[in-house]
Amino acid sequence: MAVYSLKESTVLALQRGLSLIEVLIAIVVFSIGLLGAAKLLAEQGQLGQETGHRALASIMAEDLLQRIKLDSLHRDDYLGRYDSSSITSDNPDSSLSLKAWAADWFGAGALPDPQVCAELEDGNEMAFVTVVWRARTSFVPPDTLPDCVSSRSNLSNQRWVTMASWVGEK
Repeated sequence: MAVYSLKESTVLALQRGLSLIEVLIAIVVFSIGLLGAAKLLAEQGQLGQETGHRALASIMAEDLLQRIKLDSLHRDDYLGRYDSSSITSDNPDSSLSLKAWAADWFGAGALPDPQVCAELEDGNEMAFVTVVWRARTSFVPPDTLPDCVSSRSNLSNQRWVTMASWVGEK
C-alpha cells in the first residue's frame, strides 16, 4: 500500500488530460503522416496512368499487327510513320483500312501525342509496330532507341511499345 502525501495527491489530481504542447506535437506528427500519404496517392495515380497508357499502346500495336497479317493484299497500306494528324479523311495517301484503324484508335484520344511506326523486315515476313506517346514524368532514355522514338523531341518524356509478328509472304 502506497502512502501519498497531501502535496503529491493534489498534483496528481490536478494533472488530468494533455498539455497544449503535447497536443501541438501530436498535430504536427499527424500532419506529416497525412502529407506522406497524400504524396503516395498522387504518385500511385500517376503510375496507374502510365500503366494504362502502356497497356493501351500494346493493344494498339497488336491490333495493327493483326490487320497487317490478315490483310496481306493491302499490307503496304499500313506501313509508314504516322500520327493522328497525318491520317485524315482529307488525306488521299491514307488507305481506307488505315483510316479505319486510325478512327478506332486516334479518335479516342486515349494516348497523349501518339505516333505509330509500322515496317516490314526480314524479307517482308516480319512486321514491326512501334507506338510512341508523351508521358508526364521524365526518365533517362537508353542509348539505343527505335527510329520512331529517336525522331521525336524531348526524349526523356517519351514512352514506347514495340511489337513484332511473323506475317508471312504476300
